[in-house]
Amino acid sequence: PDGSTFVLDSWSFSGPNALDGETTNAAAETPFPIGTYNPSELVITGVIDGPLTGGLPKAIELYALADIADLSVYGVGSANNGGGTGGVEFTLSGSASAGEFIYVASESTGFTTFFGFAPTLTSVSALSINGDDAIELFLNGAVVDVFGEIDTDGTGEPWEHLDGWAYRNDGTGPDGSTFVLDSWSFSGPNALDGETTNAAAETPFPIGTYNPSELVITGVIDGPLTGGLPKAIELYALADIADLSVYGVGSANNGGGTGGVEFTLSGSASAGEFIYVASESTGFTTFFGFAPTLTSVSALSINGDDAIELFLNGAVVDVFGEIDTDGTGEPWEHLDGWAYRNDGTGPDGSTFV
Repeated sequence: PDGSTFVLDSWSFSGPNALDGETTNAAAETPFPIGTYNPSELVITGVIDGPLTGGLPKAIELYALADIADLSVYGVGSANNGGGTGGVEFTLSGSASAGEFIYVASESTGFTTFFGFAPTLTSVSALSINGDDAIELFLNGAVVDVFGEIDTDGTGEPWEHLDGWAYRNDGTGPDGSTFVLDSWSFSGPNALDGETTNAAAETPFPIGTYNPSELVITGVIDGPLTGGLPKAIELYALADIADLSVYGVGSANNGGGTGGVEFTLSGSASAGEFIYVASESTGFTTFFGFAPTLTSVSALSINGDDAIELFLNGAVVDVFGEIDTDGTGEPWEHLDGWAYRNDGTGPDGSTFV
C-alpha cells in the first residue's frame, strides 16, 4: 500500500490505494481505524453582543452533549478584530450534566438584567468581545469548536452580530477549528438596539433552544476486495436512539448531487454505539471479522470519489464529501482506502468540513 494519512479539517484520510492488496483490516499496513472515534462533550451554541450600556451582556452559550465531571479540561478564548487565536484565556470550572446549558459572560449584572438569571461563569478577559469577534472552545488546549473566523475582523462579514446574536442550528457541531457559517443563524447587526430585556425583545436571543443530533458519520471505506468490497460507512450514536427509522442515508455519486434518502435505518442504538451500514455482508465480514449492522445495495453503491449524506426526518444532518463534486483528484478522494472523522468534530449539517 502507498497511502499516507493526511487531514482535511474534520477528517483524516488513508490516501488513495492505501488498502491495495490487503485482505483483512487487522493485517493492513494502513488499517481503517474502526470504532475509534471519540465525540466532544461540549459545543458552542450561541454568542450575544447585547444592547445595554457597554454592549452588555457579552456572553456565550455552551451545551453539554454528555455528562462532564470536570469542566476544567475546557477553556475559551476570543480572537478580537481578526487578530488570530489568543489561546485559552479562561478555564471553565465545575461539572455539567448531559443536556445542560452553560453561560459564560463578561460580567454578571448586565447578563442578569437582560436575561433574568445569573450566568454560570464570568470572565472579563475571554468575553471582552463585540459582534465582530470570534470565539474558540478548547479541550486540553486543543480547539474543538469555533464561532467566527479567527483571522478575520467580522465587521461587514456574514457572521457579524453587533448589538445582536448568533445561534447554532440544531443538529450541527462541534466543528473543530473550522467555522461553518451554514451551521449558524443570525439576528443581523443592531437587532437588539433599544431592547432592555431578552423576554421583551422583538428578535430575542433564542436562549436554551439548541437540540443536538443523535447520530454522526464517522467513517467511510472503499475496500480492496473483489468488487471494491467492503463498501461501508460507520455511524456513531451520540445519545440513546429508540427508533433509528427517523434516520436515513443516501449517496451522491460522481458529483451528481443529492439522491435523497435511499435507505432508512432500522432498530435502535445506545449512546456510544457504532453502527455499520454496508453494501453487502460477505465482503464486510471477511475484511473486518464481524457482520455489518445493516446492509443496503442502493445507498452504499459507492466508490472512493462519492459523497454520503445522513438524514434526520428527511433533512440533512451530516455529510461526507461534496455532493456536487466528483471526488476524483479531490483531497477527500479515498479510492481503495478510507476516510475517518477526527475526534471531537461533527456532525456538520449539510456542509462538508
